[in-house]
Amino acid sequence: MKILDDISSQIVEDYKSGNSERRIILQTIKAALLVKQKDQKGVLSDEDAIKILRLELKQREEAKNQYNSAGRDDLVEKIEKEIAQIKKMLPEEISSEQIEKIVKGTVESAQEKNFGPLMGEIMSKLGPNADGKTVAQILKKYL
Repeated sequence: MKILDDISSQIVEDYKSGNSERRIILQTIKAALLVKQKDQKGVLSDEDAIKILRLELKQREEAKNQYNSAGRDDLVEKIEKEIAQIKKMLPEEISSEQIEKIVKGTVESAQEKNFGPLMGEIMSKLGPNADGKTVAQILKKYL
């Protein structure tokens, strides 16, 4: 798996260069990926890794909001660095305009206008490079 291999090589580079802050972030992410790989009892695909990275990103963004509301600026700064590092590992997201075209076409061609099935169909067309929250907002606009 390319993503896990890239993270491992970056960790080695960070050991050599003394960048302990980034190394710790990468080790945490690698641990999450390895746990998922162990749960699946096999090799983790890059698509699965991207899903896990998106989940890790979402968790950190929620934590950042909680730290902000608690006035913990020290923790906000730390979590922002983690968020930035995870975003670097994720592939570029599909633009809102592209998502809107696919959503519009799917809704127009659908016989039933139910949110759940349409959302599943759209996400299967878009793949892992689309943010589910953005897709849901656009889909709600068309329903």
